[in-house]
Amino acid sequence: MKGSGVKQKGKGVTSFLVAQWLPLMVLALYGGAFVFSPLKARQALAVSGQTFASVLLIILAVVALTGFILVWIDRSRVARLLGREGGWRALFFAALCGMLLIGPPYVIFPLLLSIRQQGARWAVIVTVLAAWAVKIQLLPLEVQFLGWPFAIARTLLTLLLAIPVGLLVEAVVERGRPTPGD
Repeated sequence: MKGSGVKQKGKGVTSFLVAQWLPLMVLALYGGAFVFSPLKARQALAVSGQTFASVLLIILAVVALTGFILVWIDRSRVARLLGREGGWRALFFAALCGMLLIGPPYVIFPLLLSIRQQGARWAVIVTVLAAWAVKIQLLPLEVQFLGWPFAIARTLLTLLLAIPVGLLVEAVVERGRPTPGD
Protein backbone atom coordinates (compact mmCIF):
# COMPACT_ATOMS: atom_id res chain seq x y z
CA MET A 1 0.00 0.00 0.00
CA LYS A 2 2.68 2.44 -1.03
CA GLY A 3 0.29 4.81 -2.72
CA SER A 4 -1.95 5.25 0.31
CA GLY A 5 1.02 6.32 2.46
CA VAL A 6 1.94 9.02 -0.04
CA LYS A 7 -1.65 10.26 -0.20
CA GLN A 8 -1.91 10.43 3.57
CA LYS A 9 1.42 12.24 3.78
CA GLY A 10 0.28 14.75 1.15
CA LYS A 11 -3.02 15.16 2.94
CA GLY A 12 -1.15 15.75 6.20
CA VAL A 13 0.96 18.50 4.64
CA THR A 14 -2.11 20.13 3.11
CA SER A 15 -4.05 20.01 6.36
CA PHE A 16 -1.01 21.45 8.17
CA LEU A 17 -0.77 24.32 5.67
CA VAL A 18 -4.48 25.04 5.97
CA ALA A 19 -4.37 24.90 9.78
CA GLN A 20 -1.31 27.15 9.95
CA TRP A 21 -2.31 29.70 7.31
CA LEU A 22 -1.89 32.74 9.57
CA PRO A 23 1.66 32.05 10.84
CA LEU A 24 2.71 31.07 7.32
CA MET A 25 1.23 34.27 5.88
CA VAL A 26 3.04 36.35 8.52
CA LEU A 27 6.32 34.58 7.72
CA ALA A 28 5.79 35.31 4.02
CA LEU A 29 5.04 38.98 4.79
CA TYR A 30 8.19 39.31 6.88
CA GLY A 31 10.19 37.50 4.19
CA GLY A 32 8.94 40.00 1.61
CA ALA A 33 9.58 42.90 4.00
CA PHE A 34 13.20 41.79 4.52
CA VAL A 35 13.69 41.67 0.75
CA PHE A 36 12.24 45.14 0.11
CA SER A 37 13.27 47.03 3.26
CA PRO A 38 15.45 45.16 5.76
CA LEU A 39 15.58 48.13 8.16
CA LYS A 40 11.78 48.45 8.41
CA ALA A 41 11.45 44.68 8.64
CA ARG A 42 13.85 44.63 11.64
CA GLN A 43 11.91 47.49 13.25
CA ALA A 44 8.64 45.61 12.76
CA LEU A 45 10.21 42.47 14.21
CA ALA A 46 11.41 44.44 17.26
CA VAL A 47 7.92 45.89 17.84
CA SER A 48 6.42 42.41 17.42
CA GLY A 49 8.84 41.01 19.99
CA GLN A 50 7.98 43.74 22.49
CA THR A 51 4.27 43.14 21.96
CA PHE A 52 4.70 39.40 22.40
CA ALA A 53 6.71 39.90 25.59
CA SER A 54 3.99 42.16 27.00
CA VAL A 55 1.24 39.56 26.51
CA LEU A 56 3.25 36.37 27.14
CA LEU A 57 2.22 35.98 30.80
CA ILE A 58 -1.44 36.56 29.94
CA ILE A 59 -1.28 33.95 27.18
CA LEU A 60 0.38 31.44 29.51
CA ALA A 61 -2.29 32.11 32.16
CA VAL A 62 -5.05 31.56 29.59
CA VAL A 63 -3.49 28.29 28.44
CA ALA A 64 -3.24 27.15 32.06
CA LEU A 65 -6.83 28.21 32.79
CA THR A 66 -8.04 26.41 29.67
CA GLY A 67 -6.34 23.21 30.83
CA PHE A 68 -7.88 23.66 34.26
CA ILE A 69 -11.37 24.07 32.79
CA LEU A 70 -10.98 21.04 30.51
CA VAL A 71 -9.76 18.78 33.33
CA TRP A 72 -11.53 20.02 36.47
CA ILE A 73 -14.93 21.25 35.29
CA ASP A 74 -17.28 18.36 34.74
CA ARG A 75 -18.37 18.05 31.10
CA SER A 76 -21.85 16.85 32.04
CA ARG A 77 -22.39 19.90 34.26
CA VAL A 78 -21.35 22.29 31.49
CA ALA A 79 -23.56 20.44 29.02
CA ARG A 80 -26.47 20.58 31.47
CA LEU A 81 -26.05 24.29 32.25
CA LEU A 82 -24.81 25.67 28.91
CA GLY A 83 -25.83 22.97 26.45
CA ARG A 84 -29.25 22.37 24.94
CA GLU A 85 -30.52 21.20 28.31
CA GLY A 86 -29.90 24.70 29.66
CA GLY A 87 -32.53 26.14 27.31
CA TRP A 88 -33.28 29.85 27.43
CA ARG A 89 -31.71 30.19 30.85
CA ALA A 90 -28.32 29.26 29.35
CA LEU A 91 -28.74 31.90 26.64
CA PHE A 92 -29.68 34.66 29.10
CA PHE A 93 -26.78 33.64 31.31
CA ALA A 94 -24.48 33.81 28.27
CA ALA A 95 -25.68 37.33 27.48
CA LEU A 96 -25.04 38.41 31.07
CA CYS A 97 -21.57 36.83 31.06
CA GLY A 98 -20.76 38.49 27.75
CA MET A 99 -21.58 41.91 29.22
CA LEU A 100 -19.43 41.28 32.28
CA LEU A 101 -16.42 39.76 30.51
CA ILE A 102 -13.33 41.91 30.49
CA GLY A 103 -10.31 41.06 28.43
CA PRO A 104 -8.81 40.91 24.99
CA PRO A 105 -9.78 38.36 22.33
CA TYR A 106 -6.68 36.24 22.95
CA VAL A 107 -8.04 35.65 26.46
CA ILE A 108 -11.75 35.29 25.63
CA PHE A 109 -11.56 33.00 22.58
CA PRO A 110 -9.55 30.19 24.23
CA LEU A 111 -11.86 30.28 27.25
CA LEU A 112 -14.93 30.06 25.03
CA LEU A 113 -13.32 27.20 23.10
CA SER A 114 -12.72 25.32 26.34
CA ILE A 115 -16.35 25.64 27.48
CA ARG A 116 -17.45 24.62 23.97
CA GLN A 117 -15.28 21.52 24.27
CA GLN A 118 -16.91 20.85 27.63
CA GLY A 119 -20.39 20.79 26.11
CA ALA A 120 -21.64 24.38 25.71
CA ARG A 121 -23.79 24.87 22.64
CA TRP A 122 -22.83 27.18 19.76
CA ALA A 123 -25.68 29.58 20.55
CA VAL A 124 -24.19 30.16 24.02
CA ILE A 125 -20.73 30.87 22.58
CA VAL A 126 -22.07 33.32 19.99
CA THR A 127 -24.38 35.01 22.51
CA VAL A 128 -21.41 35.60 24.82
CA LEU A 129 -19.43 37.10 21.93
CA ALA A 130 -22.32 39.30 20.78
CA ALA A 131 -23.05 40.58 24.29
CA TRP A 132 -19.30 41.11 24.84
CA ALA A 133 -19.70 44.21 22.64
CA VAL A 134 -21.51 45.82 25.59
CA LYS A 135 -18.98 46.85 28.18
CA ILE A 136 -20.78 47.88 31.35
CA GLN A 137 -17.61 49.40 32.75
CA LEU A 138 -17.27 51.58 29.62
CA LEU A 139 -20.88 52.80 29.48
CA PRO A 140 -20.08 56.03 31.36
CA LEU A 141 -17.42 56.87 28.76
CA GLU A 142 -19.80 56.00 25.94
CA VAL A 143 -22.45 58.28 27.40
CA GLN A 144 -19.93 61.07 27.92
CA PHE A 145 -18.63 61.01 24.34
CA LEU A 146 -21.59 59.76 22.33
CA GLY A 147 -24.60 60.66 24.48
CA TRP A 148 -27.39 58.83 26.32
CA PRO A 149 -29.60 58.13 23.27
CA PHE A 150 -26.75 56.44 21.41
CA ALA A 151 -25.51 54.45 24.42
CA ILE A 152 -28.99 53.21 25.35
CA ALA A 153 -29.96 52.34 21.76
CA ARG A 154 -26.70 50.51 21.06
CA THR A 155 -26.76 48.61 24.36
CA LEU A 156 -30.39 47.53 24.09
CA LEU A 157 -30.18 46.55 20.42
CA THR A 158 -26.94 44.64 20.99
CA LEU A 159 -28.46 42.71 23.89
CA LEU A 160 -31.80 42.13 22.16
CA LEU A 161 -30.05 40.72 19.11
CA ALA A 162 -27.38 38.68 20.94
CA ILE A 163 -29.57 35.62 21.52
CA PRO A 164 -31.26 35.58 18.07
CA VAL A 165 -27.83 35.94 16.43
CA GLY A 166 -26.52 33.10 18.60
CA LEU A 167 -29.41 30.86 17.58
CA LEU A 168 -29.01 31.79 13.91
CA VAL A 169 -25.27 31.08 13.88
CA GLU A 170 -25.89 27.79 15.67
CA ALA A 171 -28.45 26.81 13.03
CA VAL A 172 -26.03 27.65 10.22
CA VAL A 173 -23.07 25.87 11.83
CA GLU A 174 -25.09 22.76 12.63
CA ARG A 175 -26.94 22.60 9.30
CA GLY A 176 -26.42 19.21 7.73
CA ARG A 177 -24.68 17.73 10.76
CA PRO A 178 -26.25 14.58 12.13
CA THR A 179 -27.93 15.00 15.49
CA PRO A 180 -26.96 12.66 18.34
CA GLY A 181 -28.95 9.47 18.12
CA ASP A 182 -29.33 9.53 14.32
